[in-house]
Amino acid sequence: MQCRAGGRHMRAARVFSAFALAGAPSFEGRFMTDCQIGSASYGSKWAVRLLLCCVLAVLFFSLPAHSSQKRSKRHQAATKRPPGAIIHSPASPPVQICVVVRNARGETVSNLRQSDFRLWDNNRLQRISDFAGNIIPEPVQDLNTPGSVRYTAIYFDDLHYDFTDTIRVTDSAYSFFKSTLGQRNKVGVFTASGEITLNFTDDREKLHKALLAIKPHLPSAALAKTCPPLMDFQALMLLYGNDPLALRIALDDMNACSAHDGQEDPPTSSLPVATLKRMTESINIRARQVIAESEIQSRKTLDGLDRLVTQVSTLPDPRSIVVASPGFPAASQAREIDLLARRATSLHIIISTLDVTGLIRQLPMPTPTQNGRLDEEREAIVTAKNQMAADRASMAVDVLQDLSTRTGGNFIANMDDLESGFKAAIPLPAAYYVLGYAPTDSREDGRFHSVHVQLVRHGLVGVQSPSGYYAPGSAAEVARSSLRDRHSRSRRQ
Repeated sequence: MQCRAGGRHMRAARVFSAFALAGAPSFEGRFMTDCQIGSASYGSKWAVRLLLCCVLAVLFFSLPAHSSQKRSKRHQAATKRPPGAIIHSPASPPVQICVVVRNARGETVSNLRQSDFRLWDNNRLQRISDFAGNIIPEPVQDLNTPGSVRYTAIYFDDLHYDFTDTIRVTDSAYSFFKSTLGQRNKVGVFTASGEITLNFTDDREKLHKALLAIKPHLPSAALAKTCPPLMDFQALMLLYGNDPLALRIALDDMNACSAHDGQEDPPTSSLPVATLKRMTESINIRARQVIAESEIQSRKTLDGLDRLVTQVSTLPDPRSIVVASPGFPAASQAREIDLLARRATSLHIIISTLDVTGLIRQLPMPTPTQNGRLDEEREAIVTAKNQMAADRASMAVDVLQDLSTRTGGNFIANMDDLESGFKAAIPLPAAYYVLGYAPTDSREDGRFHSVHVQLVRHGLVGVQSPSGYYAPGSAAEVARSSLRDRHSRSRRQ
């Protein structure tokens, strides 16, 4: 008889055991020997199975702990902050305001708490739900120590330079590099067009070569000769501001450029109503084209700056960005600028801005003619054009001021000496604060919200903070709100 492992054979073993107790034949010894061998084989297989079960159980219960450890390490890496930083709450609030505070001696204050601040949104006191104090480390003397080098990215807005701007900016930048650059200061050269990129270096020859390669990107000659010749600011005022003065200038320009060679254009006010209507329709079409072209250039500039923020964020502190630009009207992109500044703030990157606009050329008054009515109308048009050029320049630098004040940087304007302008833009505050809150009156209407920050402590006189922000909304809503806000500020001034 053969004995196999299994339940059936165990029952057989019990039967034969009963036979043995009852006086079974002499084959008992041989049978029991065989069964003992079978039982040993059976027991060893069950032992192997039990061991495998234990191993699987250990692996099963250890996986969650291992996964939890991985998640914990990822969380620690994600929430890592520079020394001296206070971590934000997990859910960022809808609005974040960057604030730099100085005492009566002009020194940056770095020991403030959340309770030291009061914040108003559209004249309504808000509860500050998120607070961070960020201390910027100074470069140390030992170059082998991490954080011993300061990295500064200079972003040249060559998409909005003219030929004169390009020469002034690049020459001044090189003079600044020669007089200031040292071993603990590395500078990178980047352009809005993306054509010139020089990674961070202290090599003056490489910097000079990169600066010489920067060139302006002016509109094509075909666009410049389009009738009527509209400025981007004028087009915004036509479509979103419903400005009669902007329309009057455009009608006069179209009347002049539509006249045949050698033919004197009549006063615009004397044209038939039907003619004025057709001209207005053509002007509105042209205004939409100008705005679309302007937005493409502006978006390229902002996208390039956004990519630069990402690149600079990989460098150790202290690091910053300086934007050298004449500015550009960005009424419809105010919300994008706000989000860009907010992302830079979350990555602890300060953006300073330098307005490189030169002198605004004023148009001369026209030569008097025998037609007094025509002379009066032309003088009014020239005066209006000069005022619009000044308004355009003022609005163009709004984007520069917004980027700097919303990230804790310096806004440098009205400086003919651009070398001194670079020197003034480079320094970083020793500390800045980020205040976050959820507005009590929040609507997605694209409207401007004025923000006022006040300190509870006495003796602190300098508070640098943005004047406000634009609520989410369509591009047209934000543009209209931006123009309304600009007119309101002009009237207050």
